[in-house]
Amino acid sequence: MRRVTSLLMIATFLFAGNAFGQSTDYSWTVPVTEDAQRAYTAGHSGARTVVGPFDLDGDGMQEVLVSDYTGGARIHVIESIGPDMWEWVYSTPYLDVDASTNNGRAIAGGDMDGDGFGEMYFFGGAGYAEGSPYPYGLYVFEHTGEDNDYGMEPATVYEMPNAPNRWRQEQIVVQDIDGDGAQEMMFGNNGNNAGDNWWIISVDGDIGSGFETWSDEAYLNSRVTDWDPVNRGGGSPYGMVAADLDGNGITEIVMSSWNSLNITLGQVIGADTYNFPDGSLGPNWAHLSNRGDTVSLFGLDVVDINNDGDHEVYGSEYNTGDVYVVNYEAGEPTYLITEENYGYAVVPGLSSLGLTAGDLDGDGNMDLIGTGSSYSASQFNQGLSPNWVNIVEFIGGDGADPEDPANYSDLVQVYFPNDLADDFDRVTRDSAGVITEYRENGDQGPQFASKFAFLGDVDNDGDNEVALAIQGVDDSLYTYSEVFNPADSTYTRSLVSVEPGPARVFMRILSASNGAVNIEDERVIIPSDYVLEQNYPNPFNPTTNIRFELPLDKAVSLTIFDVSGRIVKKLVDNQYMQQGVHEFQWDGTSDAGGQVASGTYLYQLKFGNFAHTKTMVLLK
Repeated sequence: MRRVTSLLMIATFLFAGNAFGQSTDYSWTVPVTEDAQRAYTAGHSGARTVVGPFDLDGDGMQEVLVSDYTGGARIHVIESIGPDMWEWVYSTPYLDVDASTNNGRAIAGGDMDGDGFGEMYFFGGAGYAEGSPYPYGLYVFEHTGEDNDYGMEPATVYEMPNAPNRWRQEQIVVQDIDGDGAQEMMFGNNGNNAGDNWWIISVDGDIGSGFETWSDEAYLNSRVTDWDPVNRGGGSPYGMVAADLDGNGITEIVMSSWNSLNITLGQVIGADTYNFPDGSLGPNWAHLSNRGDTVSLFGLDVVDINNDGDHEVYGSEYNTGDVYVVNYEAGEPTYLITEENYGYAVVPGLSSLGLTAGDLDGDGNMDLIGTGSSYSASQFNQGLSPNWVNIVEFIGGDGADPEDPANYSDLVQVYFPNDLADDFDRVTRDSAGVITEYRENGDQGPQFASKFAFLGDVDNDGDNEVALAIQGVDDSLYTYSEVFNPADSTYTRSLVSVEPGPARVFMRILSASNGAVNIEDERVIIPSDYVLEQNYPNPFNPTTNIRFELPLDKAVSLTIFDVSGRIVKKLVDNQYMQQGVHEFQWDGTSDAGGQVASGTYLYQLKFGNFAHTKTMVLLK
């Protein structure tokens, strides 16, 4: 894995309303491209999805997974290593640096083959170069058995036989849906009519063995087709979740599609067996909105918001931001959906994109957490603060009606600091000797919070946390000079410089506790926090000293290589060392004990899945 550098930003935020005391714990940035003038990705940048928490490698430490559009889709693993401390521990490799952004729009974690080695999943292959060794399908990276390691190649790629000509998912759910002791995966796909399908898939055998067998446990279309003539409300599928809507212990499948906020249902009736009503017994789908072209774009969320023993399913309307709830009472037939089974716009204007639920402030009442407004350079120039997150609290109490808007608090708009100058292009304008400076959006447009993951108290610091992915983040930061032309009152613009965007925040975390504002100085350890210094003296004869600094206690290796990559000497071999500065001397000998020849050598500090390497010269 190539060396990468990144930046860490600590931020706090202001809030309106009195329902919460909150803080932003940390922000996390992903690696920039090597060529700053090359677009990070066509049309989009940032993290579409954040999911968790997981312990996929079984080390007792919780992780979150963050999506990344680059390289044909990537997943980054950020691990909680103690109170107020996290570490970026792994990234999947680049598969195709020029691929389209329809890869990795949704990601998930789980253990579908049940072998105790956690897996990460995303759909890839769209727009990969002709002749690419990587096909169209479901990509699976599996824990190798080494701490925080999931390999440098996918464990398997499932080339789905019914794959449409377009993969576009926004929600992937991995869980034991049918209670057979094995996890399934379910998702909806926006696939251009014939590919507008919902899937539930499973695997038999060991993933990565080459002998695993994938199966479609359920495969149905949202439209009326020759092969699936049931009317399910139409539109392109997006959300698909499992919930016990009536509290009877039997799981229902709730599905949404892009057609008047369409909802349709199914039910688990046995191992690997499902029933999706055909409408013969009554309405099997409902259009919740009168607006024709609308959807819950980023999927659905399942929660028992009123603590009555059954689940409610929440979604947000893309166009309006209104949040609706699908709600059944005990004894109501879950194979039907009528106006008695949902409340439209129970929380107006909460979120047009991502939505999650959890008791963020720990007061015993569940909270709905969603996407606020996007944030542009124009707003930054006006001194306005970004409102990336909105929150409401369910205040009705146990057993209260989730369909009654009165049971929800007023909207809390969460405002972050506007110290985001390095997220926007710089412009210096000379108007007849009057110099002004301002910021403007780059190619990616305004920044916004996309999807969320409620984490609970994942780092055991006493506060609950929620992670949010950030999109609209530019890869490169451009600096322009503009000079006024009096003849026609125009400006002539010239490019001064271009550099990798120094901020590029892809994930942020909020935390809260009972009514008090926490400003927690949490930290995420990134590769640049491990410091490998230049050896001294250099050139050298007969000895040289190598110094490095560790940001935390860590097992590390310090190895000397020749220029062909062969190991010459292991000064430190996967040794657990304490935080701080360490120094070792090399006397120009090999592991075999003999003196090596004059020349250029490399020395590498390896820490987990990352490494720093420098060169030195031995002269005799």
